[in-house]
Parts: sequence; C-alpha cells; structure tokens
Amino acid sequence: MTITLASGMFSPALGNADAGLRPGYARWNRCHREVRAVSILFCCVGTCVFLRSGPEGYKEQQALSSVQDEDREYTDRRVLVADDDAAVLEMIQEVIRRSLKCATDSARDGEETLRCLSDRAYDILLMDMMMPGPHGLEHVKRVRTGWPEVDIVIMTSYVDDFPYVLAIEAGASDIISKPHAPSELVAKLMRVLRERDLRAAREVAERKYRGLFQLSMIGMVLVEPESSHIIEANRMFCEMIGRPEDTLVGCSLLDLVNERERARLEMGLTAFSVSGKGVLGDLVLTRPDGVELSLDVSVSFVALADGAVVLLAFQDFTGRREIEQQLALVAQTDQLTGLANKYTFHTRLEGAIARAASEKTPLTLLALDLDNFKRCNDIYGHAKGDEVLVMTGDIIRKNTRAGADEGFRCGGDEFMVLLPGSPASVGERIAERMREDFEKADNYGVSLSVGIAEYVSGMRAHELAQTADEALYRAKAAGKNGIQVAL
Repeated sequence: MTITLASGMFSPALGNADAGLRPGYARWNRCHREVRAVSILFCCVGTCVFLRSGPEGYKEQQALSSVQDEDREYTDRRVLVADDDAAVLEMIQEVIRRSLKCATDSARDGEETLRCLSDRAYDILLMDMMMPGPHGLEHVKRVRTGWPEVDIVIMTSYVDDFPYVLAIEAGASDIISKPHAPSELVAKLMRVLRERDLRAAREVAERKYRGLFQLSMIGMVLVEPESSHIIEANRMFCEMIGRPEDTLVGCSLLDLVNERERARLEMGLTAFSVSGKGVLGDLVLTRPDGVELSLDVSVSFVALADGAVVLLAFQDFTGRREIEQQLALVAQTDQLTGLANKYTFHTRLEGAIARAASEKTPLTLLALDLDNFKRCNDIYGHAKGDEVLVMTGDIIRKNTRAGADEGFRCGGDEFMVLLPGSPASVGERIAERMREDFEKADNYGVSLSVGIAEYVSGMRAHELAQTADEALYRAKAAGKNGIQVAL
C-alpha cells in the first residue's frame, strides 16, 4: 500500500470558483476532489514528505535529507509561492524554509501574485499554472515582462497542456509536474538559486571590470581581432583621441593612424596574436584637429567563451617626447643666437661629408670670425656684444637656405656655416652678402672675416674644418673685413 503526501497534488473544493475558468481548470479541480476522497494527507514535522511502504519511502526521505544538508543557506533569498490551495501553499513554503532557509510569501490567485511582485522584490516565483484570475502561459509572459529579474518556476498537473519548450519560451526558468517529491522541488529551486548566485557574481565582476576599464587613467580599447573594429573605448582614450565613444565604436582602429603607422600596427597585431601579447612603442595617432600623439601601446589577446577580443592600453607620452625633444634641442643649440652649437657642428659635418662622398655632390664650409669683437665688449659692454652675436646669427639665417644649409656658433665670436650641394663659388657669394649686411647693421665697430673651403674627395671632417680656418686666418691677416677662399 502507498500513502502519498505531495505538495500541489491536492486541491480543496472551490465551489463556484470553477465558473468562468477554462475547461482544463475545471477538469483539474474535479480530478483532485476525486483523488482527495481516496487519499490521506499527512503532515510530518511540518514538512511535506512522501511516505511509502518499503525502500522507496526511505530513499525519498534520504534524498530530501541530503538536499537539506547542503552547506549553502539561502537566507538572503525570498520565494513567492502562488497556488490556490491553502494546504499546498503551507506545505511548499515549509519545505522551502526548512530545506533552503529561504524567506517565503504566498499568493492565492493571479491578481494577488501581481500585487505581491509589485510590493516586494523576489528571487523566485513558484507558480501554479491553473489559478483564479490571470494564469497560464500568458500570465508567465506578463510576469517576465514586468519583473524580468524574477526567476519563474511553474507547477502543473497538465504537462501536455503546458509543454516544457513553450513554458521556457514564455519566460519560465523551469517547470515541475504535479505530483512531485519535495526533494525534486528543492533540487530545482536550488539549481535556480545557484544560477542566480552565478549571475550575481558575474554582474559584480562585470561592474568591477567596467569601473576599472572606464575609470582607468590609461586609454583602453577593445578591438575585434579579425577586422580591428573597435568594440568599446574607455573615457581616457576618448579624451586622448578627442572623439566621443559613439564615433569610435564600429570604426577600424587602423583608421586612426597614418599609412606608415597603419602597416606597423597591422604587423604588430599579427605578430602579437601568436604570443598573445606585446608592446608597440612610439605609435603615432592623429586627432581630428590634426594633433599627433606619441603613444606606447600594450596589446593583449583575451580569450572569451564566445571568441576573443584584443585589449589595447595606450599611454600618451607626447608631452614627455616634446620635453625630451626640447632638452635635446637645448643640448644642441646655442641659447643666445639660436644656431646649433659646436658639439652639433662636428656631428653634422661628419654627416654632410658622408653624403657628399656617396652622392658625389659639392660641399662648402664657411668659417666666420668677428673682427674687433673684444674691443666692442670693452668699450660698449657685454650687453652690446651679445647684440652683435645675435645679429650675426640673424644674418647667417637670412642668407642661407632653411632646411638645407645650417649655421653654427662654435664658441665666442667664431661661427661655421655648412652649405651642402654648393661649390665654393656659391659660398663666396653668400659670404659677401653676409659681410655687406654686417657693414650696414649697427655693428659697434665690429666687422666680419670669412674663410671658405670646398670638400675634396677623400678629405676628412677635421681636414675640411682646418682648411676653412686657414682661409679665415689669411682673411684676417689681409686686413680683416674680407673673404678668402682656400686654394
């Protein structure tokens, strides 16, 4: 003999409650009245259990006991149980409270279910499919639309009327048939609660990632590895590049760089896809306003469940590069005249000779010296002497080709001028124009002497400089304020 006690298996007589309900519900009510007439309902320690003769009953009690012994207690969770049978409601709530330690509330019909959902937040709605008022799959859809955060587990004695697939499509998380063992109910609810825990943990992780990604002081973008299209860009990158995120998402990262950098970036991404990570230094990105940024880029290929993405972290070193360039310029430049200094002269002279030798083009060097400069300092003071030096720099720049020729202050009142591609005859004309400009200027009694030397094949840098100096000495020895060309 079997004595059965099952949550949701029986329903008390509803009297006229059958009126107005669909035939299936009336059929369900009559069926349960008949079953109730031949069944005995037991409540054991306030818990709904199956009591069967023989080993089957023992196995069911052991199954429920094993579920209850789980370490996780869901005291922070709340379940709404909706069923029009008060006895069933009480028994199901008792099972949930004892086995899962969840808080529970109850509703007796569809309208009360909706009111409860409106008044309080729930994790799970355990709902009978045949109740007065709103019920069935349309009710499931309504709940899913209004409270998408709630997991819906439906109970029904008519599985054929509510197929599993249709229930899931309507928005249910699971379905349980009546009658059912308490252990089955608890297991299904436990699975849903575990899934909620996983979703909550994922949401926390995503919020942390979102915060780290968006609030990072390093510019970051996520890129699709095949097309290099930008999936997402953080605030710092948008500020760095001078564009809002909605104009970046969907466009190719490669479109933000020039052609030379595009090829370099493509090669870098291809190479890093093998190792999974890498760094590109001094990548130049161009802002919409034309400003070029010098960036160091860290590249990481991140494997995800549905594919892979590329995370690029950009650090803007434009300011630092500019400072470095300025420091380098200071190290190479005479601060008074703005011409390159003596140390730079030797480097540039070596390079100019190497090019002239390989290209077989002329190269001329002018050595300039200010006559009577010491006397100017003694009579007029060093401030006037500095004015004369600045004027000399201006005259050199005025009479040479920007980007081709170059002037140098090599110390005191000594200057050098490199004329790549020009023979000595051109150098002589340039020197004469400089001398004439100097005479016309407010020179405080200072004049200009110039020595000219043209590069000869096989000549070394120091030999060319010495040759120009020797020509300069002859110009000064000849009475100053003159020009001499090396023989």
